[in-house]
Amino acid sequence: MKVRHVAKPLVTGTAGALLSAFCHALHVALVFFGLLGWLIPSAPWLIAHLVFIPGLIVIWAMNQGVCPLNNLESRLTTGRWRNPENAEEGSFLVTIVERYLKLHPSQRTMDRITYALMAAAWVMSWIHLSNLGP
Repeated sequence: MKVRHVAKPLVTGTAGALLSAFCHALHVALVFFGLLGWLIPSAPWLIAHLVFIPGLIVIWAMNQGVCPLNNLESRLTTGRWRNPENAEEGSFLVTIVERYLKLHPSQRTMDRITYALMAAAWVMSWIHLSNLGP
């Protein structure tokens, strides 16, 4: 006889809502770091940025385009690793653009823009680091 596992949230109510808000804010902070991290005039931060960008791409590729932060939030608030009801899971940047810019890009268009911006930010970080001097 097969035993069916029932997903149970680990965090509920106000704590769950606060956790979701924290995860959203952390996502936004990571987006800003990805886009603007190359502006920081500090070698350690620029090196972190140079590692962060390709690291993020690898993580997305390994996790079917989903940030593990979304998975962690889903696991804690729904008891499941994937949450089809969470519009941000796998489409965080699309939902941000829709919510704040009132634009409606397709996932494919958003992916192209995202990877182009990430490549540009990575190159800018490399240039900035090489121009810092000793």
